[in-house]
Amino acid sequence: MGSLSSRVLRHPGRARAQQEPGSGAGGSARRPETERDAAGHGFCYCAGKRKRNSGAFCHCHSDSETDENEEEGDEQQRLLNTPRRKKLKSTSKYIYQTLFLNGENSDIKICALGEEWSLHKIYLCQSGYFSSMFSGSWKESSMNNIELEIPDQNIDIEALQVAFGSLYRDDVLIKPSQVIAILAAACMLQLDGLIQQCGETMKETINVKTVCGYYTSAGTYGLDSVKKKCLEWLLNNLMTHQNVELFKELSINVMKQLIGSSNLFVMQVEMDVYTALKKWMYLKLVPSWNGSLKQLLTETDVWFSKRRKDLEGMTFLETEQGKPFVSVFRHLRLQYIISDLASARIIEQDSLVPSEWLASVYKQQWLAMLRAEQDSEVGPQEINKEELEGNSMRCGRKLAKDGEEQVVMNLDSRLLIFPLYICCNFLYISPEKKTENNHPENPEN
Repeated sequence: MGSLSSRVLRHPGRARAQQEPGSGAGGSARRPETERDAAGHGFCYCAGKRKRNSGAFCHCHSDSETDENEEEGDEQQRLLNTPRRKKLKSTSKYIYQTLFLNGENSDIKICALGEEWSLHKIYLCQSGYFSSMFSGSWKESSMNNIELEIPDQNIDIEALQVAFGSLYRDDVLIKPSQVIAILAAACMLQLDGLIQQCGETMKETINVKTVCGYYTSAGTYGLDSVKKKCLEWLLNNLMTHQNVELFKELSINVMKQLIGSSNLFVMQVEMDVYTALKKWMYLKLVPSWNGSLKQLLTETDVWFSKRRKDLEGMTFLETEQGKPFVSVFRHLRLQYIISDLASARIIEQDSLVPSEWLASVYKQQWLAMLRAEQDSEVGPQEINKEELEGNSMRCGRKLAKDGEEQVVMNLDSRLLIFPLYICCNFLYISPEKKTENNHPENPEN
């Protein structure tokens, strides 16, 4: 027992003070201390410390052990007070699955387009259409089976499924390919939230394939913001993203708005607008044509060339076939086409535009040049914004940047005050020259 007590209380850093019998100097050994001796001495030999202790045994602990205990306690307290997130079954999903898809506890059946839905009046009343039906003096208010008439051809069974399902859930997944049909169903059922979500989906998915359909539908169902967004996309991309199917879809009214806008992004000069219109008119007259965009201009020129032989001195826009397109071609800024010799020859040879239009522009430009050279005319003293934007040159160029792809730039019409007023729309900014006296520079430089 003495040996055990001595071994426990021994400082770990001290050399062994007790030798085996017969070992050490003089061959004598120190007598082991008893518990009473240890208590009598009153010393503590805990690791790293030596202090007097009045008890028989030492129960001291190091500071590090105390800190560890405190930290462990703090960690346990923190864990107890930290909420744990556990995803429970969504109420919305449960309602959608149980009540809508399974039709449990249904109190009304809706039939449309040969399909039947087991629904609930309390959910249907979220729709303005059904709310009015059930709250008024309509005969349907007391019926348990209702046959819906669908007057809109855009609405299909899948669209009705999404529309009815939206009444039972918080979110709806709308495919761009179905958005027009869903929008039609939402408008019929007066579901404002679904209408708004359809509008946002349309804005996010405007491209060369969807823009015309979206524009038409936005006008039909009163989504002015979507209609405006589609028009902006067409103004920015019509000349740079020419596409056979897009040309076929663009109506005369839409094309008239685009060509008449000062915001139309033109690549590269006004003559390119004329060429695009010529191809578009051909596709409207021959919608069955199928071919690549590269073949389109050649086919267009051949087709109009054959018709020219039968016109007997008339231009195409003066014929019965061409009259519907007159309002669009009227918005061409011919003064910037005839100012280039090659372009003037092409437009004369095509014989699409009435000769009276060209004669008027030739006369205007000739007199403008004479006034600029022989008179002291300096142009108007006040600038009319509407006149400026309606008559200025629309001209875009590609600017090559070091190590990067080419970027496209369109001249802002307000930069062209000089050619518009001083030269009355006659002067053409040459790609090889810069204007002087602080006038706008050629866009390629």
